Amino acid sequence: MPKPLIKNGKFFQSPPKSGKTFKELFIHATTTGVGRPANKDGYPIGPWTPELLADAISQIDANRKGVDLRTVQLWFENNKRGIGPTNIRWLAMVFGCRDPEGTSEWQVELSASQSRLKARRKQKEKAGGLGEQPALDVNQAAEPQNVPHAPKLDQAAAPKAPDAENVPPKQRFNLARASEALFNGRSSLNLPVAIWTTGGVLWFLAFIFGVHSVTYNPVEGLDKEVGFYWSISWTVGEMAVLPLFLILVSELLTFWKEERLPSLAVTKTSIEANNSWEQKVGSFSFSYWAIFIICFLGIFFIQWYGIYLRPLLESNSENPMVDWILVTISRPEIMSISEAIFVSMFAFLYSGMIYWFYFIGLLLLYTLANDFYRIYINPELQPNEIYQRKMRANGTKIMTGIFRCVVLGILLATCIKVNAAYLISDGETILDWLIGDALTALGVNSDGWSWLEQNPSPFFTSFLLTFITCFVFFACFAQIYWVLDGCFPSKEGQSLKGNSQVQRLVSQVKALWFKMVSVVVLLAVNFMVVGKFYGFSILLFGSVVISAYSLLWRTRAPEEKLKQAHELN
Repeated sequence: MPKPLIKNGKFFQSPPKSGKTFKELFIHATTTGVGRPANKDGYPIGPWTPELLADAISQIDANRKGVDLRTVQLWFENNKRGIGPTNIRWLAMVFGCRDPEGTSEWQVELSASQSRLKARRKQKEKAGGLGEQPALDVNQAAEPQNVPHAPKLDQAAAPKAPDAENVPPKQRFNLARASEALFNGRSSLNLPVAIWTTGGVLWFLAFIFGVHSVTYNPVEGLDKEVGFYWSISWTVGEMAVLPLFLILVSELLTFWKEERLPSLAVTKTSIEANNSWEQKVGSFSFSYWAIFIICFLGIFFIQWYGIYLRPLLESNSENPMVDWILVTISRPEIMSISEAIFVSMFAFLYSGMIYWFYFIGLLLLYTLANDFYRIYINPELQPNEIYQRKMRANGTKIMTGIFRCVVLGILLATCIKVNAAYLISDGETILDWLIGDALTALGVNSDGWSWLEQNPSPFFTSFLLTFITCFVFFACFAQIYWVLDGCFPSKEGQSLKGNSQVQRLVSQVKALWFKMVSVVVLLAVNFMVVGKFYGFSILLFGSVVISAYSLLWRTRAPEEKLKQAHELN
């Protein structure tokens, strides 16, 4: 391998003169990281991904049109398409590190590799093949002067015009891919901003209609606060906890999509269309449609009709849980029925949207874990030390990210249940209720709290939310743990078997998994016991503190810890 060089701050290698075709040369260059920013040792900071390469080409000053991401993705895939002369020029500039000599060297070799690719396919056609489509990329369709002449074939053998074959078919709308695109790492704040913007409108409406802070008298002598601003499920849960969840999911997906292609390359797995991330997401198409229907038909329309619309129209509610909207039934002077219907419809449409985001996030987490697992057990896998080190580092980061997302998900469900439990209690405010519960358990306050005769429908909804979140966690945990458990180093462990330091570090790595499971179980138990006994608020406070601490864990991959052990040894 040529000695690594740095040109313009980027890793440079001369193209190999080994007679490779374009696909072979391209995969070699991208996995090696030719043209990527170099570290202090002269080696690239990671390989190329379609997104990174598309950005690099688009940043070339002379390239005014840029390049389509789908075009770059086609170069990475094992398909029948090559590359056009214009894009060869841009690609040579990237691999040549903007150096004139290096760019010229790469442009000559890329052009030659493309010619070899076309010559090889012509030979297959002459040997009796059915006639493969010419090697073109998507952008080449806009440059007809560069399109090579199609081989002369009998019309019966080739009834379809070659130019028509070169144009990829227009893709139909795919809900799975459209949903996954919402979590694009380059714009990880898009979903939180959508939540904050829509939620801000709801906050403003609550203030306009005077239900931001409002009380009513469920029983004689009790003036109960049920205003919107006092509802932690609408304020803390949906405006703080959920956006954090979406940001973490987006960042984790971005990390995996950047690491996925190098993982396939290291394991020497053939990079085919059915191995692409888009195909993996598309395989869950039914689940995306099911989530969409449940969120907007079930959570929005059915619950809105049963919990709000019908009681408001009838002004009678079979003991509903009175909140900042249904308080209109008890105090009609605050907000009219028509206004309450409008606000409730907007609020539940907002709920349908945010839970759609949330369930998509959970599905993407499972897709990521399953993809990680499938790559490891691929029958074409050829294990090696480089692969195992990469799996240990990536697997630890992925599972830690999933754990943090799950912690936030259970906290979101807990906010919903705590708020519902307060609304059917005889506490005057939610703070007074929680503090009074703790003082009662400690024996400071002899007056306990009790329940009102109301039906808390959010109890069931929040239970389903917690159950699904925990199910996704353990489904991801089982797959990733199986991978990492098999990737703990055997040679290092054997050579340093007597080293107590190494044994202790390996034990710490495995203890991390136990800590994750323990925190999730604790949060699930805390959710279940809300309102079940005096003193539940103490456990609630402890669980929130542990959750905040677990979100700030700084975990290192086993490889880093074992490297430290080797240095100590």
